[in-house]
Amino acid sequence: MKLIHLALVLLFLAPTSAYMTNYVCNTTQEYIDGQGLTTNEEDATKVKFFCAAHVDYTAACDMDNDPQLGFNPSCNNSFAMQVYSNFERALSVYSCGEYSRIWTCQHCKEAYKRWLCSALYRRCRNEDTTISGGQCETNFTRTNERALPACVMATCRDVCYDVVRKCPVHLEFRCPPVEDVREYNGTNCNNLERPSPTAGASRTLAAHQVAVAGVVALLGMLGTHGLW
Repeated sequence: MKLIHLALVLLFLAPTSAYMTNYVCNTTQEYIDGQGLTTNEEDATKVKFFCAAHVDYTAACDMDNDPQLGFNPSCNNSFAMQVYSNFERALSVYSCGEYSRIWTCQHCKEAYKRWLCSALYRRCRNEDTTISGGQCETNFTRTNERALPACVMATCRDVCYDVVRKCPVHLEFRCPPVEDVREYNGTNCNNLERPSPTAGASRTLAAHQVAVAGVVALLGMLGTHGLW
């Protein structure tokens, strides 16, 4: 479980102390070329872009190392692959069929990968995929009150709650509370390849998320298996 908890701490829980970041908007091709990656499945000479199926937009990449980690996880293909590999190992100890009659381990892995890519490749509010650089505050200070600069689009809550729904409860994957909108939101948010929820749908979804979170917490206390 420590591997999963580490991923959660790295990717969406707010830090306990302020530190400065340096976000720059990069086109898809720029961060692929910058790390020597490829999206061509037949190209065996380069490492595949791990998030190719989900990330085809201008991403706001932090150019500075995270002082708490000692390296830079933002837009980092190698780190994404490592975290996902750790997740697969943790998931392999469970029989997903024992936890759900609907969702399989493959559903769980797909939901987790989508969330992981959204966390590492934050969407830049600049929708023009041909323009890079700029658009972000210089030396933005990340604090508990403000996690992302104005140039970064919040991720849709459902991207996170999709993992809660589809993965075994005992993985203890958690999402921020619905009222916490520092990095997640219900509308005007990054939903990756899916349409962003409307305001009405967001309210319904928020109510469902609260219910799911409550059930997950209860099941965790009782030590019982999930039913979805």
